[in-house]
Amino acid sequence: MTDRSLMASNVGVALGTLASRITGLARVVLFAAVIGQTALADAFDVGNNTPNVVYELLLGGTLAAALIPLFTQHHQRSDRQATAAVMGTALVGALALTVIAVVAAPLIFRLYALSPAGDAELFYRVGTALTRIFLVQVFFYALNALVAALLNARGRFFAAAWAPVASNAVACAALVAVWSAHSGGAVDLADADLGTSIFWWFSLGPTLGIAAMAGIVLAAGVRAGEVPLPSLHFSHPAVRELLSISGWAVGYIAANQVALVVVKNLAQPGSGQLDAYAKAMTVFQLPHGLLAVTVATTAMPLLARAVADNDRALFAQRFAAGARTTVMLTLPCSIALVLFAQPLVRLVLGWGSFSDDAVRLTAEALSGLSVGLVGFSLYLFALRGFYSHGDTRTPFLINVGENALNIVLAFALVDRYGVHGLGLAFSIAYLVSALVAVTALRSKHGTPGLVGLLRGRA
Repeated sequence: MTDRSLMASNVGVALGTLASRITGLARVVLFAAVIGQTALADAFDVGNNTPNVVYELLLGGTLAAALIPLFTQHHQRSDRQATAAVMGTALVGALALTVIAVVAAPLIFRLYALSPAGDAELFYRVGTALTRIFLVQVFFYALNALVAALLNARGRFFAAAWAPVASNAVACAALVAVWSAHSGGAVDLADADLGTSIFWWFSLGPTLGIAAMAGIVLAAGVRAGEVPLPSLHFSHPAVRELLSISGWAVGYIAANQVALVVVKNLAQPGSGQLDAYAKAMTVFQLPHGLLAVTVATTAMPLLARAVADNDRALFAQRFAAGARTTVMLTLPCSIALVLFAQPLVRLVLGWGSFSDDAVRLTAEALSGLSVGLVGFSLYLFALRGFYSHGDTRTPFLINVGENALNIVLAFALVDRYGVHGLGLAFSIAYLVSALVAVTALRSKHGTPGLVGLLRGRA
């Protein structure tokens, strides 16, 4: 890939990511205005994040860690049969996982809300019903990730970057329908009980949005001729290769979920604090998604190709360029979010049913999270260096330490600082772990250390 084509890819991904983040923010703003920061918002957050949790736990880590390097190798060998076998196996696994998750919805929802505030029976009933519908998204997330990884490995980034716009548009339309069905008034937990029209708009909107996103990416892949017909060759060497490296990746995601369970329960589901933390995380993810993810998305295939060509110097050069760009882009955003968290939250979310207390709580969480924006983005980029080498064990070990530190700090800080303390725990854990990851990558694969990155030495 030439510098010009790399720049064009970066611009295309950046514009798509910007559009998806803007429409995603519009969805969050609309949700805040219609629902506010209530027990219903907390139930929605737990339920709607559950498909992400289940998908990441048993499929997402494998796909993120292994598929792009694996598909890159298949492409260089012109081995479509291997790609077809991997896709067929993964899709069957995703379908089976989706069915199991839907059946287990009550247990999954309760895990993330062990002791809810307020009317626990109503909270569990509405939350579990929402979760059953949301969990259908697991299959579509997997389909989207498979085809997007295949396209990225071929140097095609446009469809995957822009498809989330459709998902957000569908979800926004559903929220408008919720507002209209309730005549523009505030919507509480009882209004969204199972069987009501609001429940169906509330649950089907996000789910149909994810299905639309996956459909767009699949259509783009088929049209480009990059998607082979999936096959069920479970004994194919490519499938065995995928499975052999997936165990550590699953462990990586499992460690994340342990920390997430702890943090969500410390945020007292049903009190509105969980919604504050979730909305703060959404705002925090905006600069990360627009800037750091854009850099990482286009860099990952290049890193994988350097490894496939056994070019250690080129790998170090490409990693250094991507890591340095990540730090330079996210540092100003981190400072701005810490300094101006409250006016930003008030400007973006302080409308309709979103009260002054909701603004204050969300801003406290955002300021704590934003301290660690650079560390979070650099950490995730550094792990891609390990994944490019097919190494999922080292990221797992580093991630266990990151999550353990996050949990310890969350318990230590939440009583005194509330959701701000939960945000600070997240930030400190990722800042420390980013340093560990960069140092470990230097030791194993000859990339620059942190000082070398900051000084511009490849």
